[in-house]
Amino acid sequence: MDGREWRVRVLGLAQLCGPDGQRVRLERRTAALLAWLALQGPSPKFALASLLWPDSPPTTVRSNLRQLLRRLRVATEEAPLVEGDAERLALVSPSSVDAACFKAAAEARAHAEALACVDAEDSTLLAGFDFDDCPELARWLDGARAGIEGWGREAREGRIAQLTAAGDWTAALGLAQTWARQEPESEQAGRHLIRLHYLQGDRGAALATFEHLRGVLDRELGVTPMPETLALVREVEQATPRPRSAPATRPALPLSVLRPPVLVGRDAAWRQLEAGWEAGQLLFISGEPGSGKTRLAEEFAATQGRWGRIDARVGDRDVPFASQARAFRTQLRRWPDVKLPDWVRTELSRILPELGDARLLPPLASEAGMLRFYDAIVVSLHLLHEHEDISVADDVQYWDGASARAFAFAFSRLADSAPPGARSLRFIDCYRRGELVPETGMHVARLVEAGLACIVEVDALTDEDVKRMVAGMGLPGAEAHLEALARYTGGNPLYVVETLKHLLETDSLHREWPQRLPPPGRVGPLIQRRLEGLSPLALQCARLAALAAAFFQTSLVPGVLQVKPAEAHEALAELEAAQVLLGERFSHDLVMEAVLAGMGPGEERVLHARLATVFEADGAPSILLAHHWLGAGRTERALPHLLASARSDEQVLPPELAAEHYARAAALMLSLGQHEDAVQARAAEARCRLQATSAGVLTPGPTAGPGAR
Repeated sequence: MDGREWRVRVLGLAQLCGPDGQRVRLERRTAALLAWLALQGPSPKFALASLLWPDSPPTTVRSNLRQLLRRLRVATEEAPLVEGDAERLALVSPSSVDAACFKAAAEARAHAEALACVDAEDSTLLAGFDFDDCPELARWLDGARAGIEGWGREAREGRIAQLTAAGDWTAALGLAQTWARQEPESEQAGRHLIRLHYLQGDRGAALATFEHLRGVLDRELGVTPMPETLALVREVEQATPRPRSAPATRPALPLSVLRPPVLVGRDAAWRQLEAGWEAGQLLFISGEPGSGKTRLAEEFAATQGRWGRIDARVGDRDVPFASQARAFRTQLRRWPDVKLPDWVRTELSRILPELGDARLLPPLASEAGMLRFYDAIVVSLHLLHEHEDISVADDVQYWDGASARAFAFAFSRLADSAPPGARSLRFIDCYRRGELVPETGMHVARLVEAGLACIVEVDALTDEDVKRMVAGMGLPGAEAHLEALARYTGGNPLYVVETLKHLLETDSLHREWPQRLPPPGRVGPLIQRRLEGLSPLALQCARLAALAAAFFQTSLVPGVLQVKPAEAHEALAELEAAQVLLGERFSHDLVMEAVLAGMGPGEERVLHARLATVFEADGAPSILLAHHWLGAGRTERALPHLLASARSDEQVLPPELAAEHYARAAALMLSLGQHEDAVQARAAEARCRLQATSAGVLTPGPTAGPGAR
């Protein structure tokens, strides 16, 4: 394929990719036409057009098709993608469309090539689009999506088998882990994980994987594992432990250290949660970092019904609606069959571009417009959580202000707008003690004062609790250090776990208590020592993940660090084995903070610049590009993106958000001596603040809560 031609993506977010890095989102019917031609081949022109406009007369259908093809040519700067005559349409170059390449590779059973055609995390055909107004096309799309899923499953299955047969168990394990993240209920993926963990000599991880799979199947589907899965587990249980496939540079950590089997020392907190639950209150769990807030929330939620978890990330505060957008994307992936009304999809496209073209929406310059946007959030919360009883939000202290304010309004409407007879969705929010932003802390206090919420404080474990926790991990030799562990860690569960990891990796568990450890109560230096034992590439991957923060994806590693995909897989597998990363996020925020603390300013600037370059090529949000160019010390590169973000926000988001970006841009302009431009930016800021005032600020009443999903 000519590297200078336009490429088409219809797997995942539908878009055109230009030869110079341009990114153009595809309109719904245009994307459908290209997907049809990629998978069906040359087709009768009028029949295809009739699928796109089923209720229109023939003359209108033909006119609409001509306009669609004309807009496509304009979008590609006259580069031809579709050709045809009076009767038929076809792609000029099928290899320019990802779905056609994927189909060809899948049918040729070229598994590696097939997987290279798709995004590892989202390969849904025409993701985010539905065609309820085009029934025949909708039926075709359902079948085509099933076909794509089947080809993807076959390609993963075949590639894992190839890698396993070749002895490349690390790469095979990485592929199986990605599969399991996408389809946690897949026993096929689960069996591969069990087998590969066992082949690598980690029978504990294999059995822990089975227990996790069994829990998912019971909770989500109400079924038990298939006989084939049970037979494999019996084989693992009865087999002689295998030696490691290769000498390990560091001891593998047992899964019991990542998630201690026994929840201890939380009886009083549990009783408080039960009392709040019975009173119908919103439950907040607060505590120091590493105190076990998330574990407590998940265990309690599991006893009350079906639950789902939403995570905030470091860096969310810098991007308006980053937290809410991730929450909605999580739920859309979790419940892909949920149909959002067209007007809701249109409004949500302001923060989820894959749902539509927000540029066609009017600015949020009136109270009526703001109300419609927030109402769309209310409807979305109902529909995307209709299969769940409880929503657990972790790390609420990181939620961006725009997301928190929008949900604060929506939360007050949830009970009133619930369908008759529907069970109200319940919320459990976890946050670090003393780290809520003032506005969110104010909302929490108002809820508690009104009796609508309760705060459960999680404190340190007692010495006896620490002993019970460690005993439950089943670590030979640990019993000799119980008193020293309790004294050194101060009863913080994460500190206990990180100290045990250090003792395991330094082969100190069967020796005397180390004479030289960082001062008690400071887990950062201890984590730093563990990080020093990583390979150079694995440490670079961890630093990349820390800087990319909420926007980290494993697919970034080869491009940013300029390494081969196989090398990236191996480094990421090392981070998972060391329990630094879990999938695409850190095992704990304190681990990420330790990674950041260990970086030098020079390396940080270089990685920021590389991230900015890669994100620019991927068409990332302007505010994200500005953030990384600023981190790279390249103010002149950041400024255009900051202005672009302000202009975009002014068009599709609440005006006070654009005002903040204009103000920041003005300050940067002054620092660069661009005084006239700074005056213009200040004028734009004033205009947006005036619009925000005239639109009316929709502030929540005393029934509103800050915990956003």
